[in-house]
Amino acid sequence: MFIINFNFIKPIEEVNKYTESHRNYIAKQYEKGSFVIGGPKVPREGGVVLSNLCTEEEIVEILSKDPLIVEGVAEYSLIEFLPMMSVENLNSYIK
Repeated sequence: MFIINFNFIKPIEEVNKYTESHRNYIAKQYEKGSFVIGGPKVPREGGVVLSNLCTEEEIVEILSKDPLIVEGVAEYSLIEFLPMMSVENLNSYIK
């Protein structure tokens, strides 16, 4: 699993121009089961997504088409981790 950490690199007014298209694009990844949960940071300086994909390459491919990345208003970093514990309704993600 991966944590995708988005950081805005342009003013929020610029980010807002692409937020709806970003959310629509990301929603498709939830429908496919590639992303598990996510949302904006507080304060709104970016966002965080938990991905169920197995390889960094898969995530990089998806994010290369994300409107926030394409338009250069955000950047991201990835943190890979091995889930070992969860609340009961997330146990299916433990390998």
